[in-house]
Amino acid sequence: MEEHLLKLHRQKEKMPNYREVLELAERLITLKQQTKKQWAFLPSSMDPIKLRIHIQEGFPYLRPDEIPLNPAQIQGYFKSLLEILQEQNPKKYEALRNSITAKGFELAPFLKRFLEDRLTEDRLGKEMGKEGSLLFFFVLQSLKPAFEIHAEYWRKEQKEFSWAHGYCPFCGGYPGMGEIREEGKRILHCPLCATEWDFPRLQCPYCLNEDQEKLTYFQVEGEAGYRVDICLLCRRYLKTVDVRERAEDLNWEVEDYLTLHLDHLAQEEGYTRPEGLFVDVR
Repeated sequence: MEEHLLKLHRQKEKMPNYREVLELAERLITLKQQTKKQWAFLPSSMDPIKLRIHIQEGFPYLRPDEIPLNPAQIQGYFKSLLEILQEQNPKKYEALRNSITAKGFELAPFLKRFLEDRLTEDRLGKEMGKEGSLLFFFVLQSLKPAFEIHAEYWRKEQKEFSWAHGYCPFCGGYPGMGEIREEGKRILHCPLCATEWDFPRLQCPYCLNEDQEKLTYFQVEGEAGYRVDICLLCRRYLKTVDVRERAEDLNWEVEDYLTLHLDHLAQEEGYTRPEGLFVDVR
């Protein structure tokens, strides 16, 4: 992880417009790694029968609101995240704190809505005002250590299986980034629990479109290995790294921050990510 954080640190000088965001990312990732080592809890045992049935029927192993969480741990971690913001940008922290106070924000009920996929960034923005997007970001970050710990345990316990869906087999999250490996193999990555899974390269993970005339991508000149896959049918996009062009080990959370400019470019062209974070499979 040290080499990935070092890469993030170096890129701050090359991306001055994103310097503040990358500095925040560096501290958040460091805190998350430390926190995961401190949270020494035993995840719930895996149910092999449930796993097999869910895989066969296309259901993620657990829905987000089924993943065991310790409210006190999440609350304490959320507080630590805001303390980092306070140290780095007191003005933004004060604006967020004032908004939280004025709107009577409490983490527990917001987490419940978030985990039930009833709280989107856009919806929170309408409720909380211009600080809504920042608050949504920190609510999301507060769940990452626990989600990753449970998912890591799940991945160690389950056997190899075939999963042909565009959402995470563990928590049902939509992919945050994609990867193209040797022989053109495509891997998708969950931004919340860090699970990865195979997915057909010539198919949209969001609407499952396979019409090659409606699937394309764009790249930025001088950025070898980075591209944005877009679907002209559903107007969604997915940032992708072709590791065949990059001779280095990648950390996907770091890569997501280092490619924020690709998000902006895609969104300027009218492409979006799914409004919700999780697939609605019942």
